[in-house]
Amino acid sequence: MSFEKMQIRDFVEKVADKSPTPGGGAVSAVVACLAAALNEMVAQLTLGREDYAEWHAEMERVIEEMEEIRHVLLELADADAEAFDEVMNAYKLPKGTEEEKEKRKKSIQEALKRAAHVPYEICRCCRDIVKAAHVVAKWGNVNAISDAVSAAEMAHGAFQSAKANVLINLKSIKDEAFVENMKHELRTFTGEVEGELENVRQTAKQRAAIEF
Repeated sequence: MSFEKMQIRDFVEKVADKSPTPGGGAVSAVVACLAAALNEMVAQLTLGREDYAEWHAEMERVIEEMEEIRHVLLELADADAEAFDEVMNAYKLPKGTEEEKEKRKKSIQEALKRAAHVPYEICRCCRDIVKAAHVVAKWGNVNAISDAVSAAEMAHGAFQSAKANVLINLKSIKDEAFVENMKHELRTFTGEVEGELENVRQTAKQRAAIEF
C-alpha cells in the first residue's frame, strides 16, 4: 500500500479505522510533509519579489531541500506501516523448539530496531524542516510569515509524534548500545527543534507583531 497515491479523504478514513496502520509514525510523516510544503510556498512567494532579491539564492536552496524531504517523508510513511507489520509478523513466528525460539527472538529484535529507525528518520526530517522555517520566517516574504510559523509548529508536532514512536519501540529493544545511541540523538534533535521553533516565534513577533 502506498499512502502517497491515496486521496486525502481515503487516508484519513484509513487512519480512523480499526487497523493499527497507518498509525502515529505515518501520520507524523504526512504532517511533516505538509510543513515542508509550506516552507516551499513561502520561499516561492519570496522569489517572485524583487525587494527580496538578495535572499533569492537562499530561497532556492530551501525549495530544493524541502522538495527532497517531502519525497523522503512520503517513503517513510509507507516504511513506518511496513515496519509495524514486520514486528507483528515476527511475534507470530513459531516458538515450539529452542531453535524456533531463538530465531523468533532475533527476528523480533531486528524488526523492533527497524520500527524505531523509521520514526527516528522522520524526527531528523522534522528537525530540518523547522530549521528551514526559521530561514523563510527571517528572510522570506513577510506577507507569508504566518505560513512559516505554521510550518515550524506543524513540524514540531510531527517531531513529538515521531519521537514517541521511537521511544515506544526502544523500550523492547535489548541492544543497550543501540538504545542509548538513539536516545542521545533524540535529545540532540529535541534541543535543536525547540530552539529553532522559538527562533521562528521570536522572528514572527519582531517582523509581524505575532504574539505567542
